[in-house]
Amino acid sequence: MPVIYRDFYDLCADSVPKSLIGTELLNHDPNLKEAAIQLLEENGIKNFLDDNDVVFMMHQGYQFWYFKAEGNPDPIVYGYQEPGPHPDNFGLLSNFIRECDS
Repeated sequence: MPVIYRDFYDLCADSVPKSLIGTELLNHDPNLKEAAIQLLEENGIKNFLDDNDVVFMMHQGYQFWYFKAEGNPDPIVYGYQEPGPHPDNFGLLSNFIRECDS
């Protein structure tokens, strides 16, 4: 996991940002990727997640965010929200986390 995510998770252990209330983090639920794939199936969307994708957050079972675990210390975050047809690019993980925390 990128250091940026580990630091963010450590902060969330003390206090989850208000914008993330109702959001599951990977460290609390290691089955987020399976839940994300199920969400895609339920919406009739072909699974676009590959073996390198890490689903690190899921909100209320209808939205998830992931990044590619390819050794990049600050990967691009992608997100899917039902009933959308495809994932959206949310930019760098560092910026994404900064936005969550504000």
